[in-house]
Amino acid sequence: MKATTNIYQIIFASLLLVGCTKVDLCDEGTHPHVVDGFSVTYDWSGLELSDDETPERLYFVATRILNTRHMVYQTNKDGQFWVEKSEEEKEPETTPGDSGPETPGDDNKPATRDDNVTETPDDDNTEPGGEYQPDIKLPGGEYFMMAFTDPRYPKLEENKKKLDETGKAMLDKDGNPIIDKIQREDDRVELVNLDKFTADEAMPVKQIVMRHAPVEPDEVKEVLVGNRKWADLNPGIGYVKDAGRKLLVARRDYLELDAGKNYVQPFNFNSLTQHVKIQFTVQLLPDENENQLTVEDFDAIFLEMAGIAPEVSISTGILNIEELTRVVVEVTEKEVTQSVEDNKPVTTLSCTAFLNVFGLIGNVDSYTITGPGVCNIVLYPIDKNKTPFRAKANLSKQIKEQAITAETGTVNERRKTKDEVSLIVRIPFRIVGENPEKGGDGIEGWIPADDDIYEDI
Repeated sequence: MKATTNIYQIIFASLLLVGCTKVDLCDEGTHPHVVDGFSVTYDWSGLELSDDETPERLYFVATRILNTRHMVYQTNKDGQFWVEKSEEEKEPETTPGDSGPETPGDDNKPATRDDNVTETPDDDNTEPGGEYQPDIKLPGGEYFMMAFTDPRYPKLEENKKKLDETGKAMLDKDGNPIIDKIQREDDRVELVNLDKFTADEAMPVKQIVMRHAPVEPDEVKEVLVGNRKWADLNPGIGYVKDAGRKLLVARRDYLELDAGKNYVQPFNFNSLTQHVKIQFTVQLLPDENENQLTVEDFDAIFLEMAGIAPEVSISTGILNIEELTRVVVEVTEKEVTQSVEDNKPVTTLSCTAFLNVFGLIGNVDSYTITGPGVCNIVLYPIDKNKTPFRAKANLSKQIKEQAITAETGTVNERRKTKDEVSLIVRIPFRIVGENPEKGGDGIEGWIPADDDIYEDI
């Protein structure tokens, strides 16, 4: 009996040893079990990214499944980790007689969003607060990992009037405002809960989300349409900013790291956003008095699309659709053609609007002219005294037929199924003289907006 007991004790001790090595159950302060080096390679070569879509800075998140640990680093586009120097490593202010920096301490402290992001330098490794390094040391164990675009970069460039000391715009010799080009962090998408995840190891990684930045109704005129007149054609749905570009994510659902080994882990990126192309046409025809608008009569065209999922879990790709929103984008791609109809000239504007959103959801009712799935266009005349031309169409049927998102089985959740979406308003919006042509069936045709709608001027 005693021999049998000894055998069980040996087996139990062996299991404890293995458990300590795999999932790091020992006291890490006195007996750390870490990999010798962990580095990553990033691959988004198959995504056909534009310059502003290619990530400039990214986040790397690792969560150990057993004996939970949360690790968050910022990386550059080459997969190098930004590591903040410990207080001992930071070079102190020197005075004559100082012997220089103190002995280096732990250089593997994860960077948190609030502490290090806004101070993170360009890729020149000259910032005294830290540096990029090719690898890090992680405790051994089983992990979920992901890397994703830092939505604040690349920075946006915008024009800003130069002001004098009194706050008035400075003018050049010809009397025109002097314009400075400034760069600012991209504020169109918010990163939510990363700080809390870093600080609280009880928080699930799925709670790290990206969210379209909200826009208050009274800010739409200034923020989204360049201080032009604006009317709410789809009341009751909140406004958010379009992401303006693809945002990327790469996930590794399960990795097992053994202490004492080196790892080079590839990350292959996919689009976290849905790129939506919406095509429509505007036809300009003469009236009985031969009055006809031309392309030069228009200052700008904007498209509003409702049914936007405002939030996505980065680790799962699950869309939160509890409260759908809408975006407003300027139509910058227009092709102009000329034709003849009943011996009268017709000018056709073939327009394309592009959205970058986490997911687009339609209405169950394809006949309504308000709610999710409804798009509105606004054509602004050059003459600011003239009323903009407005029309609306419901694209819910196309959205449903293309199955661009799918149910997850949970209320108020969906998952995007397509990265690229193309929607077409097949019936032209016709303007005869200066009057929108009545008609449209409310499904995939245009319905001119009422003349007595409320308009913010």
